[in-house]
Amino acid sequence: MSSIRLPYPPEPPIKGDGGRDGEDIPRADSLLIVVGHGTGSPAGDAALHQFVADLAGRSIFADVKAAVLRGGPSLADAVHGAKAGAIHLLPFLMSGGVTFRERLAETMAEIPWRERPLLYPPLGFSPDLADLLARRAESGAREAAWPIADSHLLLIGHGSLRDPDSAQTARLHRERIAARNIFASVVVAFLDQPPRLPDVLASHAGPLLGVGLFAGEGQHGARDMAQAFAQAACPARYCGAIGGDEGLAGLAVRHLQQAPWPLA
Repeated sequence: MSSIRLPYPPEPPIKGDGGRDGEDIPRADSLLIVVGHGTGSPAGDAALHQFVADLAGRSIFADVKAAVLRGGPSLADAVHGAKAGAIHLLPFLMSGGVTFRERLAETMAEIPWRERPLLYPPLGFSPDLADLLARRAESGAREAAWPIADSHLLLIGHGSLRDPDSAQTARLHRERIAARNIFASVVVAFLDQPPRLPDVLASHAGPLLGVGLFAGEGQHGARDMAQAFAQAACPARYCGAIGGDEGLAGLAVRHLQQAPWPLA
């Protein structure tokens, strides 16, 4: 296969109900490869490997493997030796930006697939992720003894000045959670584009609960976030990266029930 072009629909499926169009796709004899960005360190990739172990324990697929686009195991490593049966690819990514559309596509194009793999949308596209984000913030509010209705939820994404799509999922999740009127407000901040995290922390009023829309801690680890939140102008608490949430495997099972995306 000389090239693969990954889709990015004009209306990402995050706005829908998650779909159930893929229920008839056989999985019992299939391989699921969960593909993450990769941080270059075991600690940074720990959430990915725990997620893979959680999915493997559900015995939906014949095998579940991890692969990363940076470091190892690579996608080629995970594909090597795969037995007969379909290969399903689940991007352990929280947005559909450059890492998904370009880096994953380039990596896939280098592999001599015996047949085209079944590719699912990035996990961050799941509409159910809004529930996990909200519950993580609610738990943080209870731990801090803050009234949830008086607390503000801050969704933190990576963002990118050269790729507007990188911030799209964070904004859509903000809309979904804000419509529920659980928190006093729901706002977004990004690491690499406005509104930037330090600026939001320095100007926001009211108790602030931050949840990282990251697949893992990576280079934006808990220590760095704790230091950033310590500089906030209001009471603020970082509730961690959503990629380590124990509810993510159940969300992924529902996410994988939709039809895979077509590959060009």
